[in-house]
Amino acid sequence: MTLAIGWDERSAYWVSERAYFLYTEGRCRESLALLEGLMELDPDNLYYKDSASALHLALGNPGQAIRYASDVISADPENINALVRRCEGYLHLGKSSEARRDVARMNLLGATLHVRRIEMRLQVVEKFGRNSVREK
Repeated sequence: MTLAIGWDERSAYWVSERAYFLYTEGRCRESLALLEGLMELDPDNLYYKDSASALHLALGNPGQAIRYASDVISADPENINALVRRCEGYLHLGKSSEARRDVARMNLLGATLHVRRIEMRLQVVEKFGRNSVREK
C-alpha cells in the first residue's frame, strides 16, 4: 500500500480505529468522513469500502451503499458482508430482482442465516413496497 507523504499503515490503522469507535457511538457521519479520507489515501482498501457501505446504509443512503458494496464484491466475489449490504441497499430502493440475485449468490456461498433473514424482508418488500423495510 502506498500512502501520501506523512502517512503510513500505522497512521491509517489508528484513523480507521477512530472511525470504528465513532460508529459504535452512533456518530456515523463523522465515521464516514474519516473513512472517505482514508479511501482518498488508499482507494483499493476493501475494509474501508465495506465500512463505508455499512455507514451509508445506516445514514439512509442505499445508492451509495450499493456502490461501495459492489466495489468490494467486484474484488472479492465471495464477500458475504458486502453481498448482504448490497442486498439491503436494493431492498431499501425496492429493487427486489437485484436483491434476489444477491440472495441466490449468498445461498450458494452457504450464508443460510443471512439468506433466511433477507428472504423475509424480500417478501415484505414485494408485498407492501420498499418503504416497508425502512428502519425508523
